[in-house]
Amino acid sequence: MSNLGKQDVFYFEGLDDILIAMMKTPDAVDQAPTYDAIVRLPIATKIGIKGNGSALEKWASSKMFRRVSRETKHEIGLDHVGIPIEVMDELKGLIATNGVTFGKTISREFPYFAFGFIGNVEGGGKKVVWYPKTQLSNVIDEEYVTAEEETKIDDVTANFVANGLNCNNVMYASFDTNRDTAKAGDFEKFIQQPVYDEEQWINLVGAPSNTKGGGE
Repeated sequence: MSNLGKQDVFYFEGLDDILIAMMKTPDAVDQAPTYDAIVRLPIATKIGIKGNGSALEKWASSKMFRRVSRETKHEIGLDHVGIPIEVMDELKGLIATNGVTFGKTISREFPYFAFGFIGNVEGGGKKVVWYPKTQLSNVIDEEYVTAEEETKIDDVTANFVANGLNCNNVMYASFDTNRDTAKAGDFEKFIQQPVYDEEQWINLVGAPSNTKGGGE
């Protein structure tokens, strides 16, 4: 078997659209989530991801016997040019009354949603990541500045927190058209609904194929 594919390097060219789908019914230990329709937005300028990975080392006979790693949360910082107000109200779990929403000091749980982003890869390839269980962070980071003589559009930051699903512990699913197991048409299937489970994905793509897929 040739190993030439392992030497290929494909450069990430830039962000494409982001994907948001509100969770319609929550997941449980024995129940997968369901989602509303996907909203695809061409607004992203930068995405930063920070995990909380930790490792536990076990030593025996003065040697490291095992090193076990775990990650349970990703903090996602989305710099964007603007999220539609109706979408942002949904992410906050707010309902407007005659154009007004109210922020209260009482404890509450923000709505869950699936968050995804598409990236363009060298040669027409695509990378997509789905986070099936995401919430808006309650850490507010907003700035409002004066207009200046020279017109400019400042980025706005939205902070999200992604956790694993209760039904299968999946925190994210990552697709890349440059993987040998990807085939033509898989990209379109991956973005048509939030992908959160291996069996679900197998049902979406059908029988496995060794044909490498291309981009959009």
